[in-house]
Amino acid sequence: MKRVGLALGGGAVRGLAHIGVLKVLQRHQIPIHYIAGTSMGGLIGGLVAAGIAPEEIEEFIYATPTYRLVDFAILKRGILAGDKIYTLLIQMLEQKGLGDVQIEDLPITFRAVSVDLKRGQIFLFERGSLLLAIRATTSIPGLFAPVAYQDKVLVDGGILNNLPADLARREGVDAVVAVDVEREHEEQEPRNIFEVLYRSYSIMTTTIRRANLRYADVVLRPRVGHILAFDFSKVRESIEAGERAAERKLKQVAQLLE
Repeated sequence: MKRVGLALGGGAVRGLAHIGVLKVLQRHQIPIHYIAGTSMGGLIGGLVAAGIAPEEIEEFIYATPTYRLVDFAILKRGILAGDKIYTLLIQMLEQKGLGDVQIEDLPITFRAVSVDLKRGQIFLFERGSLLLAIRATTSIPGLFAPVAYQDKVLVDGGILNNLPADLARREGVDAVVAVDVEREHEEQEPRNIFEVLYRSYSIMTTTIRRANLRYADVVLRPRVGHILAFDFSKVRESIEAGERAAERKLKQVAQLLE
């Protein structure tokens, strides 16, 4: 059987489209052997690689009020500390009897992309704590506090690789499916500090993201470009857009297995 790898990019709320994509792939029994993810793609991909069904992730998100995700921490080098999100992830894994599962023990091979601010280079989580890897890859600079790990200061890997299709290709999978949830640049004034930070971040990552698409055999593009990064009222819309994108390209993905 051919080995299929997924590359899941970052995009905050837009990244929840990955849930919809994974729901469709599992529904049609498309086997996934490898997942490389950055930011929200790393969060969703890591949980699925651990054996949690995308439907369960979806239900957990709907049941979690936005205020439970917010913990201000100006003195910790980020507007938000990220501890509340971390606690919720622990709860989800514990409910599945997994606890702080190790990446090397996951049923699906998983890689999470982060960046070490001290050395200015990518740090790839290939083993160790899944929770730590997720927390690091989702630590958007300026928004979430960086993660201290060993002698590193880790933030969201999107700075240097926001759509890691190259990793899947490099590690020898037979077919690579990339899910691109970023929006094109919009000439619209940012409304708040969160949008200023994320808009700056998106502009910075665009060139590398587009270049990495050449490593994919199939690219899924959920129609989420109109959704602002932190518009939590669009969670369901993002997930459903992911489902539609996967259904549109399902035949092409299935052909990769032939």
